[in-house]
Amino acid sequence: MYKKDRLTLILDILGKSKKISMKELRELTKFTDSTLRRDVISLENENKIQHRYGQVELVKARNVEFPFQFRKQEMETQKQAMAKIAQDFLGDNMAIFLDSSSTVSELIPYLEQRKNLIVITNGLYNASKLNQIHGIKTFLTGGQLRPGSGSLLGDFASDYLTNFTTDIAFLSCSAMDVKGFYMSSEEQSAIKRTMMNLAKETIMMCDSSKFNQTNYYKLCNLQGATTLITDKQPDTELKNALEHANVEILF
Repeated sequence: MYKKDRLTLILDILGKSKKISMKELRELTKFTDSTLRRDVISLENENKIQHRYGQVELVKARNVEFPFQFRKQEMETQKQAMAKIAQDFLGDNMAIFLDSSSTVSELIPYLEQRKNLIVITNGLYNASKLNQIHGIKTFLTGGQLRPGSGSLLGDFASDYLTNFTTDIAFLSCSAMDVKGFYMSSEEQSAIKRTMMNLAKETIMMCDSSKFNQTNYYKLCNLQGATTLITDKQPDTELKNALEHANVEILF
């Protein structure tokens, strides 16, 4: 097994268990002691995990973007519920942007019920799922592929998006508070911002675990979204800020 696949497997296991002993991790991965130690050190150096007293646990550093397959397992039930709400915004003969997030990917199965859709995405995994649905015209940006994330990023990807205007941009974020929406990556912020500028409407899909959090890169103010789809009602302060910004809240 290649190193990047081993590291992804370790993160997948921690995504389910959050904290686990080295002995249990060795039994689950079937890695040798020396291989597991090296991989744990690699993930520690990337600030993705913490290893102490024989225990390994996940560290959610704000400036770290975890692999797509790992992110897909987080809050999966909530993401599916949000996608069910979001599908009501879809209609026949529409053009839409889908970002590369695991949250937005849950919307893809509902696209099969619509006719003559044009979908533009910077998500490699999302494009692969779209490829299995007949009747959808899919455009995948070029750009630099970020290993593990399945995201195509950079100026080349953003420039490609300017060939389109769409009815809706379906996006997610890594954090939000009364001042706006945030991302852990400058490149992710840039391409999502381009999608927002080229869409008539922006629907932000953000689960409640991201409420009242910030990150290093601000995506936009709350006014940048027309609708917030989430899994439960925000607290009073955040709810009031969203309403003041004329953002529709659905959950």
